[in-house]
Parts: sequence; structure tokens; C-alpha cells
Amino acid sequence: STRPTRNLRRAAAPLDRVQRALRAGDHHLRKTSRHGIMNAARALTRLAHAARVGAAAAAGAAGVVYCDVALSKKDFTPLVVDKNVALGGNVHKVTLKFPNADDTMGMVCAGMLMVEGEKRDGSGAIARPYTPTTRDDTVGSMDLVVKDYPGVGNVSSHICAAKPGDTLKVKGCFTKIKVTANRWTRVGMVAGGSGLTPCLQVAEELLSLPDDVTKIDLIFCNRSPDDIFLKDRLDALASKHARFNVHYCVDTPPGGWSGLSGYVTPAMVAQHLPPPGEGTKIMVCGPPPMYKAISGPKLFEKGKPPKQGEVGGILKDLGYEASMVFKF
Repeated sequence: STRPTRNLRRAAAPLDRVQRALRAGDHHLRKTSRHGIMNAARALTRLAHAARVGAAAAAGAAGVVYCDVALSKKDFTPLVVDKNVALGGNVHKVTLKFPNADDTMGMVCAGMLMVEGEKRDGSGAIARPYTPTTRDDTVGSMDLVVKDYPGVGNVSSHICAAKPGDTLKVKGCFTKIKVTANRWTRVGMVAGGSGLTPCLQVAEELLSLPDDVTKIDLIFCNRSPDDIFLKDRLDALASKHARFNVHYCVDTPPGGWSGLSGYVTPAMVAQHLPPPGEGTKIMVCGPPPMYKAISGPKLFEKGKPPKQGEVGGILKDLGYEASMVFKF
């Protein structure tokens, strides 16, 4: 068929690069100058990378092919904006093209990346973490779903204002918590606004694993029904997988609203999320007031990565221990 033929061609291309790198290495190694040795080292580095890519491509020639990793954890990579689609409620889906058409993110779930943007006051650049909504087997591009906070946000406004052809500087990917089949028996999630994205990433990863049987429950909080984004995607997951349930909660429900309303309460958590116990993990992501009310805040120390901090809020009152809670 067309797909296996195309994948075989993909598999062959990195192997050609291996041969070219070998010839380059042999040529440079015949030189005795320091410059020749340095060039040889660079050629051999390209050889090692091409060999890894070639092996992965050959292994996946009849199916999904994992190719070069587009991003670097050390340096920011400029990515071109391909599309910017408004999803409503100041939420945008921004598609970024990778440097090469066969690149992937190189992300281990659950992971995030850093996006750099100018500060609103013009005093310099700043970077903030974001979670892609595309899976790592997506080739050639990735999507960021970002909520803009007009007059307040820095990088979020920078991303949401980007036009096709603009570039965004991205660094990563960084793993926050490793997700594997049946690591937990039940996973409960509380997501507020754009805090949905890491929770969605975890849910889709678990639901994609053929041997996983984890039961997943999500409470997704927004100001109004109009602010709920990616609802079709969430509803499709719930329809396809009986072990995934999503509960929508809005601050200001309209007439006829059948979901949850108001702020999340202990009764909501007790009714819809797994109880404290072995095999339970509650994941929380949202604005600072939500963390404070639900799980207690993360611990921030100047010059250090954020730490989980003590469990507080509703989860503490209900008896959840630190090992049962993860704050994105």
C-alpha cells in the first residue's frame, strides 16, 4: 500500500545519512590537524544521531515512524506558526511547524515545554510552561491550546496574538510525571480553564495504552458553558471509553444547565473522584486560587524548580496524602 512504501522511503533516508557521515568521518580522520580531528568528531556525532533515527525508522517502516526530535532542552528553537484558530472564550489553538516535516516533539508523558515571549511592559523576555495537545507520535507539527488573559498575561498574550508566518521560541520537552500502564488504579483530575491541557494529555495517554485499565474521572471547571473548550474531544473520549468520565462545572450556570455549578466543593470531590487510598492519584491544574482551595499551592523558591509542597485545601480535609496528589 502507499503508506508502507512511504514509510520504507523514510526508513532509507536516515540510512543514507549514516553512509554519508561514515565517509565524512573517514575523510576527516585521515587529517592529522586539530581542525581535522574536530571535524571528525562532529561527523561522528552526526553519525550516531543518524544511526538512531535510521534504526527507529526501520523498526517502524510498516507503521508509525518516530523521526528526529524537533526541540532541544538546552536552547530555544524558533518554530513557525502555521495556524492560529480562536476556540472562543479567549482560547486559541496555535499550530507550530517543526523544522523538518518528519520531526516529532520527543515528549514523554506527562510533559511540558517552555515558550518564550516578551514581557508586557517591554522590559525583556520571559518564558512560561505549556502543555501541547498533540501526542508525541504526531509528525511535522504540534498544537498549543492557550487561554489569553488580556491585560495580565505575558507569554499567553504573545502566543495568542501570533499570526501565521510568525515564530515562537520553544524549549523542551520536560517530563513532569511519568505515565505508564496501570501505575494507578484510579486517577481523579480537577482542571480549571487552560489547566485542562496536562490532564487531557494524561487521560489520552492512559486511554491509548492497550493494557491499561485505569479509571479516570475529570472535573473541568470554567466560568460559563461558553468558556468550555475542547468539549467535543472530551465527549468523544468519554463516549469511546467507559472508564473515562468528565464532569463539567461552571461558575455561572444558565437556565437548564445539568452539570455542576459553583466552585468545587468537598461533596463534588467525594462524589465524582476516587477516594483516598492505595492506587489513587488526584491531579490538579488551574489558577493559583484553585490550587489553594483544592490541593494547597505548589512551593516556589527563587532560582529553583517548583516543588509539590504540602497537601492542603479540600484534599487535605478529605484525607488525601501527599503520595496521592500531584500538582501540575
